[in-house]
Amino acid sequence: MLSRLRHLLIDSWFGRVLVGLIFLVFISWGAETIIDTWSHRDSNVVAWIGDKTITLQQLDSAANLQLQQYAAQQGFSDKYQIPSGMRAQLVNQALQKLIIENNLIIAAEKSGLTVSDDALRNLIFSFPAFQKEGKFDRELFNQYIRQTNQTEPQFLEMLRNQLMISGLTVPIVSGASASDIMAKNIFAFSNETRQLNYIQVPFNTYKPDATPSDAVLKRYYDNHLSEFTVPEYRKIKLIFISPETVQKGVEVSDQQVSQYYNSRKKEFQKPESRNIEIITVKDQNAAKAIASSWNKDSWENIQKQTQQNNGFATTLTEFTAQSSPSAELADAVQKAAVNTVSAPIKTPMGWSVFKVTGIVPPHEIALDQVKDQLKSELIQAQSKQDFPSNIKKIQDVLAGSQGLDEDQLSKLGGLGIIAVTGTLNEQGLTLQNNPAPLPSDEKVKKTMLMNIFSKAKNAPASLIQGENNIYYAFIVEDILPAHQESFEKAKDFVLQSWQQQNIKRQANIAATTVFKQAQDTHKPIQDLGSQQFSVKVSDSFSRLNPSKTLPAELQREAFSMQVGQTTMVEGSDSFYVASLSNVKTPTPQENPAAYKELKDNLMQANGDDIYSSYVIFVNKQGKVDVNQKAVDAIVKQGNY
Repeated sequence: MLSRLRHLLIDSWFGRVLVGLIFLVFISWGAETIIDTWSHRDSNVVAWIGDKTITLQQLDSAANLQLQQYAAQQGFSDKYQIPSGMRAQLVNQALQKLIIENNLIIAAEKSGLTVSDDALRNLIFSFPAFQKEGKFDRELFNQYIRQTNQTEPQFLEMLRNQLMISGLTVPIVSGASASDIMAKNIFAFSNETRQLNYIQVPFNTYKPDATPSDAVLKRYYDNHLSEFTVPEYRKIKLIFISPETVQKGVEVSDQQVSQYYNSRKKEFQKPESRNIEIITVKDQNAAKAIASSWNKDSWENIQKQTQQNNGFATTLTEFTAQSSPSAELADAVQKAAVNTVSAPIKTPMGWSVFKVTGIVPPHEIALDQVKDQLKSELIQAQSKQDFPSNIKKIQDVLAGSQGLDEDQLSKLGGLGIIAVTGTLNEQGLTLQNNPAPLPSDEKVKKTMLMNIFSKAKNAPASLIQGENNIYYAFIVEDILPAHQESFEKAKDFVLQSWQQQNIKRQANIAATTVFKQAQDTHKPIQDLGSQQFSVKVSDSFSRLNPSKTLPAELQREAFSMQVGQTTMVEGSDSFYVASLSNVKTPTPQENPAAYKELKDNLMQANGDDIYSSYVIFVNKQGKVDVNQKAVDAIVKQGNY
């Protein structure tokens, strides 16, 4: 039997081929194991970037932070409510950030950048969060390490890496600049001012014609069905909280204010000071001329003379050496006699001339004078301290509940929440067409309404983080679907709408008459001599500083008009017929501070672009090997 098998496997071509195939299978199994072991090296590593690695623990920390932030923004009570597809996307985003960071560190190391232990120690010792009474406090440092779930070596390594990345990228970004040509054009475009002569034709100056018949109203109803469609309404219970709402519930006793005053008493003990009138100009000869005329002229005229020399004049009360912009000025004021005009003094701002108008002796500011200020400071400090803990308490109460019933609301008492119950539509209007009492912040309100009208009925309430540190939670108790109102039920609203359109039509005819006259005669409205409407002159307005009285539609139109051109615009409650009367394009010399701010912003934007481009370049140059199977497996395990 064995000899036959031997003959079959060795002596025949069929046997040799079969043995060869078996050998290749074993080789492939072994090679696969070797390749897998070589390529992944360490099962705890999810990516290799050059000679650096990203471990499972590092990805875990970064991904958890990313998911928690996303959950708070979207209103999920925890990260596990995030859809699995989005969780995977956020985990991969966290991984990409870690890869970019490691590529930048490698680039810094190749550039020869290092961070010494002394530099690292000095930076840590300078952090205000780690200081107590002006000195580094080891316990505060350890507390921070514990709160962030790090070890000390991990924190030090993270800080060292950030310093290296800054050492690499800051010099690159610092070379960013903004050309004067670009800055001047943007400055002129943004600050160009325009002025209009206009007439306003309010709708409410007209009265509707006689009450129309039912047939007319029915025809109007049929032609404007969309106006009489009742939108979807939702009945909700809602709570919201912000530092301001918490602040309203904070009480501070007179005893606390007194103790706070006593702890800062040195601040309220004022040394001898002086009240002065002071002018500053750029030119020394101009300063001498002002000084020579000051003794025989009034302060009002001195101010005007200073303005004519492109300087500034002001009065300073309780001037001291500590409040002085320069040592030279402080010394001169201290030595000056009362009601004597000084000689010009060179200061960092130019040439200054001053007169001491009075000496204020040393004194102490009494508690009654600053009581309201100190009380406000204590309330603000207490509300800032209470706010995070109140948020945590609200989250704890909502975690085990389905709604916002009286029991839950009673548990939330004293935390600074505002509770709202009512029915509203997607525009935030109640059944009575009044604005619902939602937070006044428009961004928060817009997002809040979007969330309310996308959430299922009776879905559990969870605390949502909105813009500007406003948190809110709500439950949809009932949904009233949108529907078409019948003519009989909507008849009063149909009549009201018809009357509004009727008076608007009358106003339109009156305004159009003036507009057509201006067009036919090629004259601006101020030259038409109309007796029916008075011509108003607007304030100057710009794209950066729009008018508070003119409708936005008219202002937008004004920036496309030429001087003398006339337009007609419909506002929310009036028609406007306006002629452009003046255009002024400013130069940087007229407002150097605003021009400098614009140029700084452009430099910052260019710096951001350079940084982004450099990061993309470094990331493309880096050698990255991602174990995507391991990343996908981590996501599927549900840890995220």
